[in-house]
Amino acid sequence: MFRRGSRSSWLMLATVLSAGPGLAGDTTNIGSADRYPLPTVRETRYRNRIAQELGGGGWQTFVGDLHSHPRGHSSMGGTSLDFTPQIRRDEVLLSAFRHGYDFFGTCNHTTSWDTSYDEDDPVGQVSLEQDANGQPEMLQLAGTESHLGSDPEHHFNSFNRRIHLNTNNINNWHHEILSHYSTDPLQSTHVQLNHPNENAYFTLPTEPDRRRNVRDAVELAEYNDRYFELLRRGFRVAPASNTDSHAATRAQLGLEFNLKYSSGAYVLPYIDEPGVPREKIHGRDTAQGRTGIVLPPGEWFDYGNFLRALRNRWVYRTALPPASGFFMVNGRTMGSEFSLASTERRLDFTVWGTTKDGTGAGNNWTTLRVWNPFEPAEPIKTITYTDPYLIDLKEVFSLTPYQSIYVITLNQVWENAEVTLAPIWVSNPVAKPTITFEHPVNPRQTVPVVLVNGGGDTVVLQRARTGTDFQGWQTVGTVSNFFIPLDPGVLPTTSQWRVVDPYQPSVVSNAITLTVSNGLDVRQPHLPTPPPDGVNVRLSWTHPTPLNVDYYASRDNGATWTKVGESNVANTSGDWNFYTGGWGNSNVTLKVVDRADAGHFGVTLPFFVSPEVQLKIPATSGNATINAIAAYTVTDTDLGSCWWTSNGNEQSVYIDLGQVHLVKRMEVLFGSSNPPSWYMGISLNGSQWGMQDSGSLSYAPNQTLVKDYTDRSGGGLTARYIRFYAAGTFPGLTSDSRICDIRLYR
Repeated sequence: MFRRGSRSSWLMLATVLSAGPGLAGDTTNIGSADRYPLPTVRETRYRNRIAQELGGGGWQTFVGDLHSHPRGHSSMGGTSLDFTPQIRRDEVLLSAFRHGYDFFGTCNHTTSWDTSYDEDDPVGQVSLEQDANGQPEMLQLAGTESHLGSDPEHHFNSFNRRIHLNTNNINNWHHEILSHYSTDPLQSTHVQLNHPNENAYFTLPTEPDRRRNVRDAVELAEYNDRYFELLRRGFRVAPASNTDSHAATRAQLGLEFNLKYSSGAYVLPYIDEPGVPREKIHGRDTAQGRTGIVLPPGEWFDYGNFLRALRNRWVYRTALPPASGFFMVNGRTMGSEFSLASTERRLDFTVWGTTKDGTGAGNNWTTLRVWNPFEPAEPIKTITYTDPYLIDLKEVFSLTPYQSIYVITLNQVWENAEVTLAPIWVSNPVAKPTITFEHPVNPRQTVPVVLVNGGGDTVVLQRARTGTDFQGWQTVGTVSNFFIPLDPGVLPTTSQWRVVDPYQPSVVSNAITLTVSNGLDVRQPHLPTPPPDGVNVRLSWTHPTPLNVDYYASRDNGATWTKVGESNVANTSGDWNFYTGGWGNSNVTLKVVDRADAGHFGVTLPFFVSPEVQLKIPATSGNATINAIAAYTVTDTDLGSCWWTSNGNEQSVYIDLGQVHLVKRMEVLFGSSNPPSWYMGISLNGSQWGMQDSGSLSYAPNQTLVKDYTDRSGGGLTARYIRFYAAGTFPGLTSDSRICDIRLYR
């Protein structure tokens, strides 16, 4: 931790501004009518306390501008001006102070002005007033803008130990930085890359020592769409947002500033000028934004600690001056560059955002995004917020450190204002996971092992069937080791395997295939939607030689099994219905076992059974008499498919419930004609029957018979098979009788 700054030292550095004589050669020649009125008192500043639970009142935030020019250009478009537009620096600083800046940097074009002008700049900090904590209300940084390369837009600022440079040789730039660099921030130059253009131009040395020190000294880059390119080139730059305001005349500023109303008044009554926030002129809260810094609890806001904050990259840029942000990861602050410890395979982020005096009327937080500059098309992670009063944001999440750079942005409703936080740099990111099998073909009696290389502290293990029965990837579980034995008791004959990162589902390993050499081939049930509790799920299996098989089910991925069915006839294939009743809200795995060899079996993938309870009992029907084709449709809901009789004889519908059920309710839907009498019998084994109910009916088209059996002993009828009998017709009224649907409920 840095020591709290000495108040005596900043008092020695402080320069109190006044309206007295300016510095040598310092004049104002811009017409007062074009200048924004100076506030009479200091306006509200935007100092926040953030991450207050970290102790000491939380980290402090300060916002300002590090790129302004009290002088303008001496020529425009190659034409010399009659005079150089300029504003006295004491006026610029007083304006910045009154408009609420916490810090303000003045600089001049080294390539345009005699360097003696810059030598007159005061060095240090300005404190016209102190805040309630005795800290300066505003710090002044005197800097210099220099030029590099053939393009006139390749500019950079330097502060503290200022660099005067005009060169096309980037090696000269590196040399000047190194000549002014020190590991002590108070003795070093501090460099900001200004408005990087399309080719970004700036590069780092290749020699390790020179590269390291230039990276250390170049601390900031003004944020635009080239910012990620600078990060990709290896610069360790935090994002900044500044006005780049010049002393200027209305004629220089172009059409926008020369438009007039019919009255003759200017549409924009005031020109841009250093020390005045752009939003004052353009009428938009996000017209330019600010550079922000954060200081730890107890750190004094003075010149020395400000320079330390720049060196530590405790910096953010904000499009909305009151909005600020900060984050930590694994106990390290934003702006940190570090190597992962050998056991450190996860990054735990805590992100804070706040808006001073926020009311929730448009300045609430809406989105948090995490970016990898090397893959900038989509964020690594996106979190959205819908609370219209979310002013003090705290978000905790984890990521596996696959990337070398992480950038976090926060957005608000108001003009989609964005706060961009200084990155973290990870020097030794982990590799994305790949997997292999020790042996891709295994007898059932052996234990296959998945070997995971790379990945974070945990991975999600997934399995899928191969071939035409591919049903998508199913999660087996989340594992924290990278030597994963598979239970041979739950393996299908052929399966595919992969692992997925639990924090970044887009990070997926390769897929590998496992073959079990002595298993049954079990077909995964077709489940377009999660089946509810109380329906039949059809399973199919095949084997080259006939087998007698038993059927088992597990709800704990094969740790325990329950026998739920059997086949007493040897076959080379079979279909079997698993009844989901009582298995709701669980993942179910089904197993088909050769009764003669318990080690010879096949299993399905797990599938989820919904907690929703299906009360209607699944059933199939048959006909014991002459109209077999129609009878098979009696237990569906197609009222156009009915079982019918036309000779008046007694006939029956035979219903198989699949397993024993407690039948609590029966509904029989008749078609356009109904029989005069009926009765119903039940059986547990299909051979011994007991008559349970009967009745007579009057004639009426499309009527429904409803019977409630909950008043019977045991709360219903215990049955596996049901016969519904109908007899006779109504002479003179109908020539047949129909049964179109029989519904049974548990």
